[in-house]
Amino acid sequence: MSKFKLAIGLHNHQPVGNFDFVFDESHQKAYKPFAELLAKYPNIRISLHQSGILWDWQEKHKPEYIKTIQKLVKKKQIELMTGGYYEPILVSIFENDAYGQFEKLDSYIQKRFQIKPQGAWLTERIWEPHLPKILNNAGVKFIPVDDTHFIYSGFDEEQLTGSFVTEFEGKELRLLPISKRMRYLIPFGTVDELIAELKQMAAKNPNGMVIYADDGEKFGSWPKTYEHCYRDKWLQNFFDAVTDNSDWLEIVPLSEAANTEPVGRAYLPSASYAEMLQWSLPAKPFVTYEQFEKFLKEQGKDKIFGRFVRGGHWRGFLTKYEEVNFMHKKMLYISEKLQKLQSKHSKSKKFINAQDNLYAAQCNCPYWHGVFGGLYLPHIRAAIYSHLIEAESLIRQLEKKQLEIKMVDFDFDGHDEILVETNKLTSIFKPNNGGTMIELSFLDKKFSLTDTLTRRKEGYHLKLEQAVTEDKADGSKSIHDLVLTKEDGLSDYLLEDWYLKRCFIDHVFTDDVDFEKFKSNKFGEFGDFVLERYDSHVANNKITLTRHGKIRQSDGETGLTIEKSFQFSDDSETIEVVYKLTADCQTPIDINFAVENNFNFQAGHAIDRFVLIDNEQPKEAYLDSYGKHKDAHAAALIDQYRNIGVALYSQHKSNIWHLPIFTVSLSEGGFEKVYQGTTIVNQFNLKVSKKPIELRLTLMTGDESAVKSFLENVQITVS
Repeated sequence: MSKFKLAIGLHNHQPVGNFDFVFDESHQKAYKPFAELLAKYPNIRISLHQSGILWDWQEKHKPEYIKTIQKLVKKKQIELMTGGYYEPILVSIFENDAYGQFEKLDSYIQKRFQIKPQGAWLTERIWEPHLPKILNNAGVKFIPVDDTHFIYSGFDEEQLTGSFVTEFEGKELRLLPISKRMRYLIPFGTVDELIAELKQMAAKNPNGMVIYADDGEKFGSWPKTYEHCYRDKWLQNFFDAVTDNSDWLEIVPLSEAANTEPVGRAYLPSASYAEMLQWSLPAKPFVTYEQFEKFLKEQGKDKIFGRFVRGGHWRGFLTKYEEVNFMHKKMLYISEKLQKLQSKHSKSKKFINAQDNLYAAQCNCPYWHGVFGGLYLPHIRAAIYSHLIEAESLIRQLEKKQLEIKMVDFDFDGHDEILVETNKLTSIFKPNNGGTMIELSFLDKKFSLTDTLTRRKEGYHLKLEQAVTEDKADGSKSIHDLVLTKEDGLSDYLLEDWYLKRCFIDHVFTDDVDFEKFKSNKFGEFGDFVLERYDSHVANNKITLTRHGKIRQSDGETGLTIEKSFQFSDDSETIEVVYKLTADCQTPIDINFAVENNFNFQAGHAIDRFVLIDNEQPKEAYLDSYGKHKDAHAAALIDQYRNIGVALYSQHKSNIWHLPIFTVSLSEGGFEKVYQGTTIVNQFNLKVSKKPIELRLTLMTGDESAVKSFLENVQITVS
């Protein structure tokens, strides 16, 4: 007698660079107890996908788990699925990289478990119509995707009773529509509600099926779910209920669903799960979308018209966040470089190492932002940059090139950037946007100094006033329904920047701007330099950026020219910077001029990371501290954890301000304040006229001792 089937697939993953304790906690609370409980129910068979990142961690730290999975695979309780080894968004990387990622995970599974997986997990279920060709070429037979993908293309929910066939250029793929209703019931509904829902489905279609596929972390590592699933025995009760109803119900792996007679043919639009599509929207449309969804539900119209309501597109994150786009384009740039070296160096250890670092840098997690931290998590971004920079360093060793400065539209905004590549560092300038330096990376340390995050309004910020602490939360609610906060007073940090927080940002402040006004982000500009175009010139390893702008005065406007030059050398981590300011007037005028730089060493409040002013620690020296210092020559940020530092020295004394960049974001743990870097401002009170004023600055990078030695020497010179 045939039975109604609930096909289950679980996806376990941790980001590249995530903290070891997070891996361990997720393992202890979710991965391990689920596998151990499953082993007690031999009638329950499921599909499992784990990213290569997680397999690697478990091989090193929890080898007994690998043995458990091997036993379950042998007993056919678990079938393993493939995917990109480092969990990339497939549509965001080159096809060759996608094939390499699949091959790497296939090889791992074949070596450890002696099987060739037939199905694949689609990262974040981000679908575009050309994917069947890539997946088919990678040997994939089927994938689960959300039922919303089908509903957006005109299917009714009642039609989604099995697998569907799709293709691209004749390359076939089976699609399994994941039930959103099941995603929200498992494990957040009661077991009785879930069984009742399945009975209702079976009554309509006794020989049919429904697909459930979702994150394994929701069975233990999401807030309150460990207590819910194991201490309160939700998962055991569910497995018992399935066993008790085995006369009409069975749980099967996804391959059995994929191998049934297909329901029909389907061509899906570009989509992801509904929440991701909302998250990709800018802040105002984000809120409008939410309001309209609420309106439809209140009017009882959501089931009728909901299929026509959808958010944006994953690629919208490349527009919404400059930081995502820049990281993505750096990844593509490095991939293209590797492809050019492949024919000559593909067998070399350096090439293979560079390629694996590239693959690791394609991990999807910081390339988007939603309920989970993603882009807003500095340690995840830092890990991606570390792998990108390591790949970059190995490529330079293979290329055997010296210092190179070139013009290229690096971020694909229609304007050329200036790219500097030396044996010590890489740097990128944006002439069309204030002549700012948007990247400074150390090759030796595999670290990006400029990996900061600009503060923005987010659509979910409106929910902050509804947030409660975790101890008051309802553990039975979905993560999408919970509104948690980790601390009080976070609304005080909801500041919004109107320019990218990177380096060598030129301010001509209004006369009243002081430290407090800058700190509150309520400052005015007399000049038009922060966002405007600078002309560029490159010669003799020097970049010169010039803008003839205007400054407002009480009696009208006056022309002001700012010229800034950056001198590089191939084997030095020091950049000599010279500013020249010239006004169009003969009579000197007073201006409130400042140069802003933003750097990030991840930990804002750690004793091994601190600020130096003229080579001395101020009273408040943490990187997340606030400070203002009169008539100083140098500011430095030191990271003893990495043994790295950066110093900015000026021959002219200035008022130096340092202050943290805090964002407020929403993660699975609730609203939280996150340190995103430290701002250093050199503020000069200058008199400018037709006679140029020259300000000489030195940006010095290196290990802690080198930075301190540099500061000692320049102080001696000045004194």
